[in-house]
Amino acid sequence: MKILKISFLLIVFLITACGEKIDEIDQKRVELKNLKEQLTEIKSNISTLEMELAQMDTLSEGGISVSIFTLEPSPFSHYVEQPGIVSSKENVLLSSEMSGVVQNILVKEGSWVNKGQAILQLDASVLISQVEDLKATTELLKTTFDRQSNLWDQGIGSELQYLQSKNQYVSMQNKLEAAQAQLDKLEISAPISGRLDEVFINQGEFATPGMPILRVVNSKKLQIEVDITERYINKIAKGDLVKIYISSIDLEQEAPISFIGQVINPENRTFKVKIDLNNSSGYIKPNAVASLKLNDFYVDQATVLPSKIIKKDMRGSFVFVADGNKAVKKYIETGLSYNQNTHVTSGLNFGEKIIFNGFNEVSNGSKIAIK
Repeated sequence: MKILKISFLLIVFLITACGEKIDEIDQKRVELKNLKEQLTEIKSNISTLEMELAQMDTLSEGGISVSIFTLEPSPFSHYVEQPGIVSSKENVLLSSEMSGVVQNILVKEGSWVNKGQAILQLDASVLISQVEDLKATTELLKTTFDRQSNLWDQGIGSELQYLQSKNQYVSMQNKLEAAQAQLDKLEISAPISGRLDEVFINQGEFATPGMPILRVVNSKKLQIEVDITERYINKIAKGDLVKIYISSIDLEQEAPISFIGQVINPENRTFKVKIDLNNSSGYIKPNAVASLKLNDFYVDQATVLPSKIIKKDMRGSFVFVADGNKAVKKYIETGLSYNQNTHVTSGLNFGEKIIFNGFNEVSNGSKIAIK
């Protein structure tokens, strides 16, 4: 019984000791948190005092050194930047309408061909023989019909003989024309003027209808296709100039918009825009990637500021203006920004002196020294 009493007292002692230890740890954590908060506040106060002392030192020397410029009207443009793909308006993949063995390839790959120029010939020996036979038969039937027609005019012979002779001659003429048309199809000609870009078949190989055998591309007539988001559909018009840059050949040029689609793609909410390209040099190739700048906003006499000097606080955007030897804080309304410049829609007047060097050092009412 005495042993149980001692054990109970020992347990109570241990529990009490642990509780006191936990309370001590919590207390130290609270003290550490308070000291960190005090340190943050002290650092902030030090920074503020250093800034104020620096400003006082500067003021004692005549003011904060700043640079200014006089606000004058200037043009402002905003552009929509979009990548586009160069494509050929005349890019034709040809196949044969007739079956046959390739007999001659008349033009080398890479050569320029004119519309209607023969490029490739299929073996026509069998069809030529058939055409010659049809020509001979047609001549015979023509002679027979002419004689029968003369007899009919003289009232000799029956009408049935005359009609049969005429029908045989006309039928053979149609067969001859069809055979000659097939013979013409054994010679593959250029449907457009352009460059023979590729030949997919070799001499002696068998061509079948529908099988691609060559490609003709007119690289002088190129265009760029680009998809523009629908919010610009009323800001871009046919004829607007577009700035084009093709990085692969370091080429810049301007070209007008030649086509604007009237349908919004429901999948990505864009509309199609096309620009015709001048490629007289031949340097631009189909499927090249181009960077486009489409002008969607322009003001001739605008208030324009460098974007970096516009600051913000809880009230809005503002800049500092020089008023004599003082800096004055002026709130402004801004519009679009492009190329590190911002269009200011209200809050400033032409002729005001805008602080652009030293704008981070001044505050409203600061004494300034303009340099």
